Amino acid sequence: MSKLRRIISRLQPMGRATPAVALSHDADRHAAAPAERRATFAGFAWMSLAVLIWASWLVLTSSGRTTALSVVDLAAFRAVIPAVLLAPLLWRSRDQIVQLGVKRGLVLSAYGAPFTLLVGHGLGYAPVTHAGAMVPGLMPVFAAVLAYVFLGQRLRKRTALALMLVLAGATTILTGAGLPLSAQGMGTGHLLFLLGALCWACFTVTLRAYEFPAVLATAIVGAVSAVWLLPLWIALDLSNIGAAHWVDIAFQAAFQGIISGLISMYAFSRALRLIGGRASVLSALTPGVATLLAIPVLGQVPQPSDLLALVLVVAGLVIWNLGPKTT
Repeated sequence: MSKLRRIISRLQPMGRATPAVALSHDADRHAAAPAERRATFAGFAWMSLAVLIWASWLVLTSSGRTTALSVVDLAAFRAVIPAVLLAPLLWRSRDQIVQLGVKRGLVLSAYGAPFTLLVGHGLGYAPVTHAGAMVPGLMPVFAAVLAYVFLGQRLRKRTALALMLVLAGATTILTGAGLPLSAQGMGTGHLLFLLGALCWACFTVTLRAYEFPAVLATAIVGAVSAVWLLPLWIALDLSNIGAAHWVDIAFQAAFQGIISGLISMYAFSRALRLIGGRASVLSALTPGVATLLAIPVLGQVPQPSDLLALVLVVAGLVIWNLGPKTT
């Protein structure tokens, strides 16, 4: 009997599975397909939530300026609340934070209060459409320059094309298509948006270079911002909380501190884990979503030149996120 088995095994083609094994593999693939589809759907859902929050931040930060709250109040909410909620994580990771160093910690924190103050004040001069195109649009441009200078990373040809499209969109906004920038103060808003994008890029490049966990980086950003912002906030009496309605205070505190500061980060992290690089492609929709939200919420209807700039920026961001950026 053993000889018969050996003969049969020799007659089978090498590498070909028996019918039973093949049927087993097919069953496993069919069983895994629904789970994979569910994971993909969940990944896109998480990323859609992140994009909605990012776009809403621009709109609701602009809206917050119409209340009694000051931009410094909004920046304090966005810094202090995550720092308090993530204080246990900061304590457990204190050795890792010490290794990061003061300089790198300060560079990371540029995405905290400095970013909020710059973009928040800029929204008082220029519409959300301009902020949506310039802030998330120009951040990769600044990040590419910083990565080239400090990390020695070179750009691929496709990425250079993407950056050219983004710059073309930003230039369309900066030229204003005949708008009297000096009369409307938009030039000031655009400058603040540029600086805000630079702050975001500093955070992004530092995070990429030192591979810090996103949650811990968020906690550091909030804590460092709170350390220098809170004394100024109190000592210089920069807060208008006393004059604001409690509904406005509660809403902006919840949105700036929890939804924007924590939930968006968790949603983006979950999306990256479930669908990988496809999540980054969806992030290119942020300027367009912000523009659409600003129409009903703020009554800001984009001009034709703004729409052209938006198309150029979104196209550039899609190309930017489709493949490797550097060599």
